[in-house]
Amino acid sequence: MKKKLSIFMMIMMIFLIAFTGCTKLRSTVKDFTAETLGLSRDFYVYDDFGNTTMAVSGNSTDMESSEVDNVILITIDGYTWQHVGSSMIAAEKGVKNLVDEYDLETNIDSGKNGTGILMSLDRKINNFKSKMTGLKRVLVIKNQSGVIVGVYEGNKVLVEESSLPQSTKILIDGKRMTIYRCDYEIFEQGMLR
Repeated sequence: MKKKLSIFMMIMMIFLIAFTGCTKLRSTVKDFTAETLGLSRDFYVYDDFGNTTMAVSGNSTDMESSEVDNVILITIDGYTWQHVGSSMIAAEKGVKNLVDEYDLETNIDSGKNGTGILMSLDRKINNFKSKMTGLKRVLVIKNQSGVIVGVYEGNKVLVEESSLPQSTKILIDGKRMTIYRCDYEIFEQGMLR
């Protein structure tokens, strides 16, 4: 009976995702998939100068808090890796780093097409849209020294709190990205030229 109920619940979740397009629900399913089957991801670790010091890939990966404070326990294809300290981006395969394609010093224009009239209303509308359909956003990710190490964009982006220490989880067009010990800026695509 439990097995039938479990299968029914999974079918209902797939149905809801397919027909509602709810970004928050997609994120929940993505987390469940990572915990049960794992996600195919690339992990990039950066030094203070923005150089990649380590790149690790895996076909079946998951991330969780370690028994030690501020340490992330990463399972990669059955092996265990504990990471602490350096800035790290863990991106599901298919999420592309566009850092070389953006000139951020001259591309930001907040008054370009903005229609902001009532701040509280704008904020509520954006929060609702973010959770339901996701917003078109550009993420600028910096290491702990403020050096830009990644620029990512997506049509449906949701940024959420992570259960991992010093981390943020992001859903970009249905793909999971987790950033650990990174600073970041998130712009709506309409702000960039």
